[in-house]
Parts: sequence; C-alpha cells; structure tokens
Amino acid sequence: MKRVALFAILIFSISAVYAQKGKVSAADGYLSTSDLEAAKKSIDLALEHEKTINWPKTYIVAAKVYTELSKSGEDAEGIKKAVDFYKKAIELDQKGDAKGKGIGKYAKEIKLQLTFFKPDLTNSGIEGFNTEDFNQALFAFENVLYLNALPMFQEEEPGIDTAIVYNCALAAYNAKEWSKAEQYFNQSIDLGYGGGDAVLLLDQVFDASGDSLKVADNLKRGFVKYPEDERILTTLIQYYLDAQQNDAALEYLNTAIEKDPENPSFYYARGVLYETLDKDQAIVNYEKCLEIDDSFFNALYNIGVIYYNKGVEQQNVANDKTTTKEFNAAMDVANGFWEKSLPYMEKAHEVQPEEAAVLETLKGLYYRFERMDKYNEVKAKLEAL
Repeated sequence: MKRVALFAILIFSISAVYAQKGKVSAADGYLSTSDLEAAKKSIDLALEHEKTINWPKTYIVAAKVYTELSKSGEDAEGIKKAVDFYKKAIELDQKGDAKGKGIGKYAKEIKLQLTFFKPDLTNSGIEGFNTEDFNQALFAFENVLYLNALPMFQEEEPGIDTAIVYNCALAAYNAKEWSKAEQYFNQSIDLGYGGGDAVLLLDQVFDASGDSLKVADNLKRGFVKYPEDERILTTLIQYYLDAQQNDAALEYLNTAIEKDPENPSFYYARGVLYETLDKDQAIVNYEKCLEIDDSFFNALYNIGVIYYNKGVEQQNVANDKTTTKEFNAAMDVANGFWEKSLPYMEKAHEVQPEEAAVLETLKGLYYRFERMDKYNEVKAKLEAL
C-alpha cells in the first residue's frame, strides 16, 4: 500500500511538471498563431510556477513572447524584459539541472533565438534615437554589444561591432550619461571609428562633466590620429590660448599654418598670442590674415587698437616732456600711430557698422584730427544704437 502511495505521488509530481511545461509549449504555440494574449497568459503562469521557474526553455519562450508584445505596442518594456529573459535562460542553461546535468542543453536554441532577436534589439535602439528616448537607445545598443560578446557568437564572428560602440557613445552623450559617453567615445577612438567627430564630442563630454584635466590629452591624441582634421587642431589651440599656455599654443599654431597656410584664422590666432609677447609680431600676423581675407573683422580691429594704444602711450611720454619742442616732437609720433590706426578702424566699421567699440574709437580719432563732420556722424550713429 505504501509503494502504491509513493508511486501515485511520483506520477502526480511528474504530471504536475509536464502540466507546467505544457504551459510553456502552449505559449510557444499561441505565439505561432499570433495569439499574443493567450501566449502571455500561459507564459506568465509558467514564470511563476516552481516547476518551470528554473527551466531555461521558460525564459526562451518568455523572451519571444515579450519581444512580440513590444513590437505590437502592447508592452513598452517588452524588449527590455526579453533581454532579461534571455540572460536568465543563458544563466540557467550554464548551470544545468539540480544535479548539474544537462549543461548547455539549450545553447543552440538560445543562439538561434538570439540571432533572430538582435535585429529587433537594434531596431529598438534606432527607435530610441528617432523618438529622442536616448536611455532606450543606450540600453538597446549596450545589450547588442553584450550579446555579440557572448562566446556563442564570438566563435563565429570574433571582434566588436564598431558602429554599435559609436551608437552607444552617441546615445550616452544625448542621455547625458557622461561616464558612459566617455567610455564609449574612448573605445570608438581607440577602434578608429567616428573620426574627428568622436574626439570633439568627447571634448564636449569633458566640458559638460567638468573634467577639464582630460581635455588636452584627448585633443592631442585626436590630432595625432587625425592630423588633417582642422577642427581638432583649432580646438586644441583655443584650449591652450584659454589656459594661457602660450608656448604650447604657438607650437600647434605653427603646425597648423604649415598644414594650411591659406587659413586666415590661424594667422589671426597667432596674432592674438603674440599680443602678450610682441606687439609688432602680432601686427605682422594680423596683416598676413588680412592678405588672405581683407574683411576679417577681428584682425582689422586688433591692429587698429594696437596702433591706437601706441598713440596713447606716446601721448603719455609727451606729457612728461619739459619743453614745447620735446612735447611737439613726441606728439608727432603719437599722431603717427593714430593715423595708422584710423584706416583699420574705418575698414572695421565697414565690415561691422554697428559695432559700438569701433564707433567709440573712431569718434576719438576724428576728434583728435579735428574732423568734426566725421566726428558728428559717428556720434549720431552711437546715439542711435
């Protein structure tokens, strides 16, 4: 009698297992007929039952069901759930059963289903970009990387998908996930993907995250990797100018001019640098800038200011003279500087007619030269601003 009872219990237990596994099979069947409601109901029951909660097949089918629920618009989190289900299926398959048997039994099936799933996951990432849900995009592309890195796929296609890495970087950047953006942009640059854009976007990441100590190394690496990308060189020069590291800025400016001798901006930048070192060299570089682009406002204005200030300095010298002859001689030099300043300021005014600083300087010059018609004209323009 006892044996009969034990046998009955065993039969009942086996029946219960098959009954629950039958729900997984049923869910798969419903899925094949596109009955998503029934498929979801069956697989949700299997996911909660102790007899099937540790069965890899449960999670394979659950992933398939929730992928379709996502694609049909019935579960916005369906793709994310599917990713978790596939990860759980892999975990359980690598453990085997309670006795450690059957390890890898579902590996081929998992690989097959993941092969079908990866395009869906990629599409979810693209959708995230299109709808500006950048966290969704980041999740999707990060998990494409994760799946591609699994041994089951690396055996056939070793390596890394550089485009996906770059998509992760862009998604993280737009999601303001600065740490991840840094990680993936660095990886993209190391892999040679993204060109100068990756370098410059990483520069913006450091700016946004306040991590300024990494800026120079990133830009220098970028310049070595992409020496023809003028944007990187210009950004690096500006960094050194802002940091008042004049020697480093001059070194890269000279390199920039060698590479692109017809770029007026480089001569202008070198002129700005020389203003603190040698005013005459600053003028030489501004003049070279104007030879290439005679309407380069900042070069026109800066030369005008240099000569104007030289005139003011010479006026101060004149004021210290003790005789009329010495004073007049010193003032002749001052007037010479102001005369040099005037045409540059007039040209700067032509380029930017409403620039108040230029108008103020012109007003002062016209007054000194007693050109009252011009003085009154400029004064009226200033009052009209």
